[in-house]
Amino acid sequence: MNQLRAMPAIADLSKDDLIWRLDWLGECGYPMVIRRYGQPSIKTVFSPLVCEKDDQTALLLPGATDHHHQKEVWLAISALPILTIGSLWQKGLKIAEPEYRIEAFHDLQINPETTSFIKAGKDIDGNFVLPLGSHPWHRLHTHAYCVMVSLPNGRRLVIPCIELIRFYFGSSGNFIQRLFTEPLGANTLWSSKKFDVKTQGLHLVLADRLSGVSASDIGRIAGSQFAWRSAAGIYSSCMKASAQNLPIYPYTGFPFEGKTDLGVSGVWLPFGDKESHTFLVYRINTCTHPFPFRKLTYDLADCRVRAGNGGDCKPKTGGTARSGSDKSQVVNKEPGSNKAQRSAVFTTKTKFPDLEKKPVWRIKAEAMESADVFLRNADVTLAQIAFGESGYATDHAGLDLQQWTPWQENEDEPLPQFVIDGLKMLAEDPQYSAAGCELKVVCPPGKRSPIFNLPYIVSEDGEIEEESMFVKEDGGVRQRRGCFVDGCEHKILIIETIPFPKINKSVELHYEMNFMRCNLCGEKETTQGSIWM
Repeated sequence: MNQLRAMPAIADLSKDDLIWRLDWLGECGYPMVIRRYGQPSIKTVFSPLVCEKDDQTALLLPGATDHHHQKEVWLAISALPILTIGSLWQKGLKIAEPEYRIEAFHDLQINPETTSFIKAGKDIDGNFVLPLGSHPWHRLHTHAYCVMVSLPNGRRLVIPCIELIRFYFGSSGNFIQRLFTEPLGANTLWSSKKFDVKTQGLHLVLADRLSGVSASDIGRIAGSQFAWRSAAGIYSSCMKASAQNLPIYPYTGFPFEGKTDLGVSGVWLPFGDKESHTFLVYRINTCTHPFPFRKLTYDLADCRVRAGNGGDCKPKTGGTARSGSDKSQVVNKEPGSNKAQRSAVFTTKTKFPDLEKKPVWRIKAEAMESADVFLRNADVTLAQIAFGESGYATDHAGLDLQQWTPWQENEDEPLPQFVIDGLKMLAEDPQYSAAGCELKVVCPPGKRSPIFNLPYIVSEDGEIEEESMFVKEDGGVRQRRGCFVDGCEHKILIIETIPFPKINKSVELHYEMNFMRCNLCGEKETTQGSIWM
């Protein structure tokens, strides 16, 4: 199940204490049609749950919810990464993603002969592919598009097109918003692309305000005509429907052709008198089709967005981070271009096994993940935020949803110099070298990279203390970074040094057991380890 970290509540979904099931994703609305202005929204269908949320058998039945009292809510298209069919919501927060029926379809052939577009209300020889008697939850949107894949023995796999878009292009909200709001061109997703035919290495400079968490998805588009066609089809299908004054149901196909294994969650439906003949996918979990590169490196055009392992520019000094027990809310309004955009991270299991054996990293990995902070206004109210990015001046800061897959160690990914220095110090320490300890860089739970920013230390006057900052050789200032290392029975925190002019050191080591601080000068002193742990 996805775990949402620091995710604000969606205001339009937080009116009561009921548990609501996300039944279906419907049509899109563009500016002048709905009350958002800079980006499209999607009509999201919910119905109140009437069975126990943990009853996996009951959840598969038509009576799991009161579908006669469905409600439709417009949500920003940049929220699509977390909008999965069948998910359960309460007070504006996603609380669960039930498994429903888990299936693995092996050696699927994806090509024009085995796949076709259908509408959710399609019938074949008088029998509905998705019968309302067995699956009533799509009844308000029978014109929504799906991709139907032929299976052995005449069976079918049906995937809503919006789920294909969410899975293959939903790694960040800004990325998916871009695909819905402008035609795909040479500079839409990257400003520079280089591909080494011999090594099959791809390098991209991502376009303005796109995060590194989407680098591999964008790399697929850059290296495959099928992925390009699939991504381009999102906007073009929406504009085609709009020009014909029809409900805007986006459609697009798989971003590849060829063989793949799909791991999915959903429900088996009958077709006529044949039981379990059609599998309707609620959520794609994994896809094994290979990416069109052996190695991907990237850089960001804009340091205001986060890298694949997080990242911000140098922080502003003099500000105070305030916390409170209240939840910030996402309002269905336009985010302001005059407000700094923040990100909210949701974790998933590995979606693409092919990437586990292919290095993907940022070349200039200076910027790191910062703490998730909501600011409280002077009148004690919490600042409201809105999904996506905008060119409009409003009072609502933007929120870019970013998908995170747990970190996998990669020998080809370079470590920052302070980590290399720290590992060298540890290797020369008799405590570890004599014991034959294996030193291993580890990623803390919930982090997207083993390299992370240390928290700010803020004075009572609201000023950030000097020891929280790192001064670079060029005089630039940024937040200090840290990295955990496992060694025998110790967990050691390597951090960049406080830049004291009189002490020539580049790294500090903090031991979890006794909280001793070591530096390159060889001196040791006790310290308050709780600040950093």
